Amino acid sequence: MLAISSLVRPTATILLALTALMGMVAVAQARPAQVSGNRILNATDHEMKVRGVAWGGTRFVPNDAVTPLGAPDISSAPNAFKQIARLGANVVRVNVSSAANDDAHRRAFQKLQRVAKSRGLILLLANVPVTVGDQSPWLTTLAGWFPDKDNVWYLPAVDPDCGRFTASLKCGDTEAWIWSQSLNVAALRAAGVTTPIMINLPERSRSVALNWTAALGDDNLIYGVHPRSDGQFRFKRTNQKILRTSLAAATDVVPVVFDDVARVQTTFSVKRSGPTSFGRLYRETRTTTDSMRWAEGLLDWVTGWTVLDGGDGAVIAGWDTPTRDAMAEGRKKLTPWGRSIATGYLAIGFRAQAGRNPASEFPGGFQPGDQGPGVRALQTTLARLHYLQPKFVNGMYDDTTWQAVVGFQGALGAERSGVTGAETLALLMRAELPVARQPGLPAHVEIDIDRQVLMLVRKGGVVERVIHISSGATGNTPTGAFTVQRKELLSWSKPFKAFLPYASYFFEGFALHEYPYVPEYAASHGCVRVPAVDAAVVYAFTEIGMPVLVYRGA
Repeated sequence: MLAISSLVRPTATILLALTALMGMVAVAQARPAQVSGNRILNATDHEMKVRGVAWGGTRFVPNDAVTPLGAPDISSAPNAFKQIARLGANVVRVNVSSAANDDAHRRAFQKLQRVAKSRGLILLLANVPVTVGDQSPWLTTLAGWFPDKDNVWYLPAVDPDCGRFTASLKCGDTEAWIWSQSLNVAALRAAGVTTPIMINLPERSRSVALNWTAALGDDNLIYGVHPRSDGQFRFKRTNQKILRTSLAAATDVVPVVFDDVARVQTTFSVKRSGPTSFGRLYRETRTTTDSMRWAEGLLDWVTGWTVLDGGDGAVIAGWDTPTRDAMAEGRKKLTPWGRSIATGYLAIGFRAQAGRNPASEFPGGFQPGDQGPGVRALQTTLARLHYLQPKFVNGMYDDTTWQAVVGFQGALGAERSGVTGAETLALLMRAELPVARQPGLPAHVEIDIDRQVLMLVRKGGVVERVIHISSGATGNTPTGAFTVQRKELLSWSKPFKAFLPYASYFFEGFALHEYPYVPEYAASHGCVRVPAVDAAVVYAFTEIGMPVLVYRGA
């Protein structure tokens, strides 16, 4: 019952003040990390998830192999790294290349390392090849600039098909990729690198070959995947299923991180230059004008995958870049893409791992008593998914919202706490409209005793509402197929000497009815309690003779 939905995002009011409000946040300091099996562990042997942001674009990578780089400009880095850390990130990816092999760039990179360290960030140096030659000598030099720096990780960005400057050459293959990556890993280790090395898998990669760890001969590796949109403008259920299936086995064995998740998507296709099988291969590229919906959908899925399914994180583009991937406009204002990242992946990921929000005003989660645009966004999502009546979208986390959250948590088998923490937010980000168990029936009511939810199902299987309920405390609510036998606007219970408003009886003395107290657990004498705000809705929906299905979740 899970798919991609709109992210639970507050309006710009909160986000525009992030850089001012988060000055007091304490971001966990970067520590030496090691890969242990399928997890990344810090120095205290606690599992860490990569919450990365790419900074600087391609300022250290020339447009072509022969154009020299200008003087390095890292003047924006201190402020950018400060804001990135405040948003809840722990890794900053910086693209580098052998064109930056000079003293000026060495000093600039070393300053970036110190700035990252001061902000508790890991500096991930991603080497982009500018020639088809062996990159390992340059990586040896690069690693020599950071002896014993435990907050520097390395990423030799090499793909097996046509590279950045190899359009006139025959494309490589997987064997060539393994050979070149083995050289790169060996060179970095020989230079004294003990931190994890990230290995980006082949272009368009959607799976991790489990034998690659053995082939590369190193256990301290993180595997990066980077699926492209292939020209799509919406991340669909089929995309989700492909990723879940292809990564399921891998995440049980090795750490897997989504690398360089971007708003703008470039689609690659490899073609032959000649009419025969002997023609040379070349890569044709096409960049979408705006694939925000696809990128946000992937980001939503990655958030859920990281928080709920054992994924190891993601690196998102980008900060201080002139492209449409830019997260920020100026020093304080976040772009729509930046807000998606900040309120979604970074905030929820930080909350899941740290057990709190990045700062007191940061929308990483909500609870009763909260109010504001973030709560309104949460309510809007609950209403869209049919757990809350739209008229109750008011920006206040009241009892009605609590009931809707409990209903959502119950429907998805999560802990029914009524508090919207990291796991609930991650579930909301990829939740789909509820599905009836018996869609082929005429209009009917379904009650799931295990999940403590009631569904009002229209003809054709369309679920009109999902409502939190409370059934018999002793498990005595009958299960089976029943029908509505009688309805009473204000019924009197002789055994319990109490009025039961909006009562729809479906079996002997058992009814659906309003009750002032509907907790997150089974608490009734056997009837099905319905919250006061939804009791009239249920009563208006039911008709004499309407089927009522009561079942256990399994």
